[in-house]
Amino acid sequence: MLVFVLILAFLICSGITVAKKDEFFSDYCSPKNTNTINAIFSVLIFLSHAVTYIELDGVLDAPYFEFRVFHSQLVVVTYLFFSGFGIMESIKKKGTAYVKAMPVNRFFKLWYHFAIVIALFTVVSIGIAGNEFSFSHWLLSFTGLKSIGNSNWYMFVTFLLYIIVIISFLVFKKSNILALACTGVLCGGYVILANKANLGIAFYNTALCFPLGMFFSMLKPYIDKIFMKNDILWFSGFSLCVVLFAFFSQNRSQNFLFYILFTFFALAVIVMFMMKVNIKSSVLDWFGQHIFSFFILQRIPMILLKSFGYNKDGYFFVIVCFFATIFLSVIFDAFTNKLDSIIFKNKKALKQYI
Repeated sequence: MLVFVLILAFLICSGITVAKKDEFFSDYCSPKNTNTINAIFSVLIFLSHAVTYIELDGVLDAPYFEFRVFHSQLVVVTYLFFSGFGIMESIKKKGTAYVKAMPVNRFFKLWYHFAIVIALFTVVSIGIAGNEFSFSHWLLSFTGLKSIGNSNWYMFVTFLLYIIVIISFLVFKKSNILALACTGVLCGGYVILANKANLGIAFYNTALCFPLGMFFSMLKPYIDKIFMKNDILWFSGFSLCVVLFAFFSQNRSQNFLFYILFTFFALAVIVMFMMKVNIKSSVLDWFGQHIFSFFILQRIPMILLKSFGYNKDGYFFVIVCFFATIFLSVIFDAFTNKLDSIIFKNKKALKQYI
């Protein structure tokens, strides 16, 4: 499996551009750049999911599993962070109008795409693979709280975070600071409740990365002003983030606060890195444009191949699933884009039913 990670590393390195001395990439948090970073992690997520369907014992597999244990949930933190950042940037530019449109443009649009995915998994996981689930379990899968073979916790958390943002910024619509504080408090409250309810650690251990992205949006002009003055200040900040990341990485199992700081400083390292280093790759650009579909559909070919007994050869399994997911993503995105153009043709008519 390490071979696939090395191929990914080659793609990254072949597209790297380093800014000149005392110069920086002012657009480092543009959608294109953040999509590229998310694309890198989307491939790592694919590999992480794929190995749960196969057995591997090759020489290059053991190092990969060590790497997988190390990164764990870090593969999703940029998704949450940049999502929070992007929403806050939009609120700053468009104000309350953007927030009022979120139930339709963000929540409903994402949910009905996810509902289509659940319908597909119903056919594949229950109809073809023969897995059995109760009716209540199946219904809850539409919220992301339960799974019928699909990736689910991330969707549940995303839906909840959208609701939190909508409530916070409508209640405190005259103050982004108060609305953001409310968002942070509600997200923190969710993390505590999810922990108490034993919801499953994946449901809450990275959730705070979302409001962190929103806070970063507010603080970014000041952060840029400090660390983008010259290379010395940037390198000092980057080095400090690396040291703190390493410290909390070694101690993250001690308590949950250390784990949260571990994810926060992982993001700090990535953001500081992006200030100085730009990654360009047409391959990664493609994955960046199909983030949701590639992430949410990848388990379909995995379930199918395993149910038909084609998971004995691990490398064959991974390669076939990888290209099958790409094919499914293209079809799914073409279909949902067409459906979006029909459903959202008259937003006013749609809103009265939401």
